[in-house]
Amino acid sequence: MSKRANLYTGRAGHLAVMAELLLRGWNTAIPEVDVGDDIFVVRDSDGNMHRVQVKTAMAKMLKSGHSAQFNLSHPQLSTPITPELIYVFATRLHDHWDAFVVIDRATLYEEHRLHEIGKEREDRLTLRLRFTSTSVTCGQRDLSQYRNNWTRFPIIEH
Repeated sequence: MSKRANLYTGRAGHLAVMAELLLRGWNTAIPEVDVGDDIFVVRDSDGNMHRVQVKTAMAKMLKSGHSAQFNLSHPQLSTPITPELIYVFATRLHDHWDAFVVIDRATLYEEHRLHEIGKEREDRLTLRLRFTSTSVTCGQRDLSQYRNNWTRFPIIEH
């Protein structure tokens, strides 16, 4: 995929995540300057705010299921921040969004540090997520509980 196609894919992932959050009743904004946060997410009633980093990939078919590869900044992953950063891994399969893996920075960092998920190279971490109809794994680690897990962003009735 060309660099230009990657830009379109990445933006599409951001907008798909924003659409889901908006449908759930949360306000969203794209920072004017991207210094690591892709989306600011706010509950208007009380100002509760989250920082979201979206990573988008086109899935590749496997004999059983499919996989998608995501590249992260290792310094961003390893550095605590307030409010805590939440990663959303948006996976596009053929002509639809297949899954959103929603996981906070601290949990993802612990998975990497304690269970060695992902591959490090310089200041990047590459995660290859494997999807079946019932599971999401990274290496030997089961991350299924984070698949389409929007509980951090409960539906807000307006």
